[in-house]
Amino acid sequence: MDSKDPKKIPLLKVSATLDTALNSTASIYSGTAPVNITETPQIEKPTLHKQPRGLLKTFSSIVGKDTTQISLFELPRFEAGVNPYKETVARNTAILGNYIIKLWQQENKDGVYTIDNLTKVAGKLGIIPQDLKTYLVYLGGYQYPVISTKDTLTRGGKKQRILSTYTTNLFHIKFNSKLKNGETEEGFNEDLRVGTRYLSFIKSRDIDTVEIKPSETLIDDLQGERLGNVFTDDAFFTYALGLTDTAYKLLIFSGSNEPYKKIRLNKLIDSLGLAEQVKKQGKPRMLKIIKKALNELKTSGHIVKWEYRDKQELFCWEYSDKIFKHKNLLPKPK
Repeated sequence: MDSKDPKKIPLLKVSATLDTALNSTASIYSGTAPVNITETPQIEKPTLHKQPRGLLKTFSSIVGKDTTQISLFELPRFEAGVNPYKETVARNTAILGNYIIKLWQQENKDGVYTIDNLTKVAGKLGIIPQDLKTYLVYLGGYQYPVISTKDTLTRGGKKQRILSTYTTNLFHIKFNSKLKNGETEEGFNEDLRVGTRYLSFIKSRDIDTVEIKPSETLIDDLQGERLGNVFTDDAFFTYALGLTDTAYKLLIFSGSNEPYKKIRLNKLIDSLGLAEQVKKQGKPRMLKIIKKALNELKTSGHIVKWEYRDKQELFCWEYSDKIFKHKNLLPKPK
């Protein structure tokens, strides 16, 4: 698989006041300012980065509890019988994916971000290194379908549009463990590993580094292709960690769209991956859960206002610039 050139993705570093940063970001959209922003710092403020819309939409659909398999958190082990490809991921696993996207934009070599200090990364998310490794196992085990189109020329010189469908990992993850002199990979059987037959690490050996590369489709989004991206800052992670699962799903789904959104209930249920829950709990109960989650987001400042029109089964909401710095919410450049 050909790697995208990470140099084509501008890194956004902001150390000035947030108002200055937002004005500068607005000028980026209008083409009147360079992407690399350097300001004399007055006080330390959050750094803006991009989140791929494709990742936000995917996580809003797949975050949930996997009730079909035993959690590796309950008993760290190698589980050969567990399906290595995940259909759902936990909220904290998804937030780790969001955080890796930020770290990858700040620093990567040949498209690969390398974790050389598990404790530091885990501390930023309020977890321990052991849990971080397990989240990485789950994150590396999720595959999703991709549909893409491109135009080619036939032998006769005519333009032909090609539709491609395939599956890929959201993140390609590699654990590099420290072995003692004379040890080989064959010396560590399943009893000495944690993970699945798709991705695992050795229990009793320190991790030297973890190498992570986002999928090509996510890199496309970061480059402004496909679904594009949206700006956010470090407040995103703290805010997301404090939400319920449904509120988190609504947070990132709303952030993947424009600030003002109208969507019918059935479409929202499908977008949030809640169809199976509706079958078990019924639509009226799910409607209450969604309304409660929207109130959670309104109370905490992401949602400005929302309403539900019963006759149309239609949700309408508007979000603020507290978390997502959508271009429609940014001050116009002077």
